[in-house]
Amino acid sequence: MKTCVILLSMLLLAGWAPLYAQQSSDDDNELKAPRYVKVGAAGGVITSFGFFKNDEINKALTAAGMPKLTNDPMVLVGGEGYGYIMVIPNLRIGGFGTGGKQTITSVTGNIKKEVEYQVSYGGILIDYVVPVVQKFDIAGGFTIGAGSVGVLMTRDNGSLKNWGDLWSEFKDNTQTQNVTRSLSGTFVAFNPHLNLEYRVLTWMQVRVGVGYPMLFNSSWQLNDRGDLNNVPDALRPDGVTVNAGLMLGFFN
Repeated sequence: MKTCVILLSMLLLAGWAPLYAQQSSDDDNELKAPRYVKVGAAGGVITSFGFFKNDEINKALTAAGMPKLTNDPMVLVGGEGYGYIMVIPNLRIGGFGTGGKQTITSVTGNIKKEVEYQVSYGGILIDYVVPVVQKFDIAGGFTIGAGSVGVLMTRDNGSLKNWGDLWSEFKDNTQTQNVTRSLSGTFVAFNPHLNLEYRVLTWMQVRVGVGYPMLFNSSWQLNDRGDLNNVPDALRPDGVTVNAGLMLGFFN
């Protein structure tokens, strides 16, 4: 968490330092932000690194005799698209979505156990953009929509699978060592974020930023059918995300 705070602080300083320097210079009056009104539209790929707290899923993994999730950030890959609405200067609206997963595997004898932990969220994107100098902007805003957390549990004894045996097992209620269970939770998602954006070309922009996805009002199901009760409330992504992306479109 300390690393995330440092990254956030550095990003904020990097964004506001040029603005402070620009405003204090009499020679750069022509480049001051108020002269710029943003127009354009773009879309691109965003890669994020989620520094999430994994305490709750790690408790379940430990209780099941599985290794814990590592401290490595979760890699999330997604996309974003937006356009400036022009009615309100420098306000843009669009959409954003991203997702990622981490997998834990344990092998004992011929029994292989695997747990796949998945996180995704996205929705409507609203940003207000502050032009700092030509080509460089600060964009702050949020995404509001939906999110999901999935836990896919599998246990396999490595034997060959046979069509007829599966139906016989289903008929006779035979105990099996091969099990697959899908736990899925849906949430309302809110993700405030702050980005630093630089226009490389009139049609290309690069960006780095930070966010903090918040998922709440959960509803869980088992195997996408029956309700799953008593899921810990803390089983959700909680932590800072650091993102980088390449946007293509039209930029002024």
